[in-house]
Amino acid sequence: MIPTLDKAPTLARFVDEVAAHEDHAARREVAAYDLKLEPNGLLVVRSKALDGMFHITPDGLKDLSRLAEIPAPYFGTCDNELRAFSFNHRLKQNVAGDLPLQIVVDGEVVARVQDCSLLPVPRLPILRSILNAIPDSVTKENVKVLKYAWNGRFDISIISPNLTCQPRPGDTVAFGINVSEDTDGAVQVQGAALRLACINGAITRTCDGRFHRLRRPTNRIDRQDTFLRQIENFAREAWALWPSSAEGLSNLDRVGLGLDQRDALVLRLRQAPFFLSLRVVNQVLERLPVETAGRDSPPTMYDLFNAMTFLGTHDETLSATYRSRLRLGAGEFTRHESRVCMACRQLVFRRTGHAMPVQSETNSSRNAPQSDLHGPEEHENEQQ
Repeated sequence: MIPTLDKAPTLARFVDEVAAHEDHAARREVAAYDLKLEPNGLLVVRSKALDGMFHITPDGLKDLSRLAEIPAPYFGTCDNELRAFSFNHRLKQNVAGDLPLQIVVDGEVVARVQDCSLLPVPRLPILRSILNAIPDSVTKENVKVLKYAWNGRFDISIISPNLTCQPRPGDTVAFGINVSEDTDGAVQVQGAALRLACINGAITRTCDGRFHRLRRPTNRIDRQDTFLRQIENFAREAWALWPSSAEGLSNLDRVGLGLDQRDALVLRLRQAPFFLSLRVVNQVLERLPVETAGRDSPPTMYDLFNAMTFLGTHDETLSATYRSRLRLGAGEFTRHESRVCMACRQLVFRRTGHAMPVQSETNSSRNAPQSDLHGPEEHENEQQ
């Protein structure tokens, strides 16, 4: 459960907590042939560096499924006996026995099983790099941390309560940055927004013109400093996004959303950069009346932003992938210009007219701001 912003820990305190945890957790290098999954669900590790039987976290199980090239949904639904048979057989068939792995173990629990061919960077150095990148204009002591995910993969937003705008009177949104780790170990540092009324979060992509994901380099100790400097540079860029994001967000409530164009809206949310399933799109549309309840005015793009961020932040029935896509898709509404980033291949929206499909030409909508965002069959510059 994500707390209110005032109850969230400060970044400095959060860094101290992570430091204490990482001091307690051990990282050991073993080989693939040192692993065996038992029918009782325990992971056996037999090596000089680590010897014992361990419980394994759900994220650790996902690591094992990737290691043995077993689809994670299937692996997660297997009973312990079938899971052990599948893993042990596939490990022997598909993985070199001497493949170096890093085991992250906390007491009697294995948290992660990671490929050592890529540079393993603990979270503490990443967070310290983020801390170093906070601009002088932001009071470090007031910056708060909200966790969307932390066990296994991580996904956190670092928000300053002093960087705010009000898209509607009394409806405050605060800004900061988001830091996350993908399942393949790549790190993303992006802009973040947080609606304080309901703790709904959004993400705004950061791109340096070449890439937006910081892939871990090959495992050489001399590359860690370079990797951490890249994270710090991206964090500075992400902090710098907040004024333009605030301006773009403030414009959304001026752009009417034509619900008579429901079919076109469904189609658009299934395309880049959203890539939402039909089921998730329908959930967004079902949430829209909740966002407009109590108001006489028609829905706007700000209501769509709020519907997407609510589901992306609070609906735990959705997968982590769809929750991230909802938050990222909502963040795209605040971008300032319409172009295709040559690195991300994502559409970047114009500042004005962020709406989805154009409203129908009725008396009530003829003078409303119109959409300049169309599907790929309507706009030659929009690429997936």
